[in-house]
Parts: sequence; C-alpha cells; structure tokens
Amino acid sequence: MMTKPVFITIGGKERRLRYDINSAAEMEELMGGKSLLYVMSNPMAAGFSAIRILLWGGLKHAEKGITLQRVGLMMQEYMEAGGSFGELAGRIGEAIKASKIMGESLAGEEDTEEETDEGNE
Repeated sequence: MMTKPVFITIGGKERRLRYDINSAAEMEELMGGKSLLYVMSNPMAAGFSAIRILLWGGLKHAEKGITLQRVGLMMQEYMEAGGSFGELAGRIGEAIKASKIMGESLAGEEDTEEETDEGNE
C-alpha cells in the first residue's frame, strides 16, 4: 500500500519530498537529537533551522550531495516568490506522514481514502 507522493515546487522545479528511516535518523542527529515527532507536533515553533533540515531530508534522495546551505537558498527563493513558511512546513508534514516512518499515529484520517495505486512509482 503506497500513499500518494508529495511534491513541492522549489528551487525552480517540482520536486518530490521523500523520507525514510535513514533520512529521519540523520535529521534527528542534525537537530541535536530532537525527535522528529517533537518537531512535527509543532513545526512552526521548531524554527527555520528545523524546517531547513526537514526539507533537506526530503530532497536528498533525489539530489545526492545537496547541502543545507543549498536548501536554505531554495527556501529563501520560495519565500521571496510569495511562498509561506507555514505552507512549506505543511508540505513537509504531509510527506512525512505519507512516508509512514512515524507509524500510523500521525497518519490519522487520511487513510480512509481508497488505496488504489496502479502504475505509480
């Protein structure tokens, strides 16, 4: 059962946000050991550094060697183009929930949708 992939248009193109256990562990390390669950429960309070780390974690599967600095520049462009911090946090949250790395606790109601998934991936 695959959930729908989550995309964000940032850095001049549409990119897929994808998370797995390894990226989650790396993100937690970068956040000084703060758990992903803690940050996800209040992403707005987590601040720019946490959102930048979470965004990096979701993009690095597609762009090997992408740096936090590069991701920060992408965020800057995103905001300057009229994107909001809350919107960014929301997309990241959706993608992390969709990844199922947090288990079902965060997935909640979205799982009542019918799970048809022909030809994706």
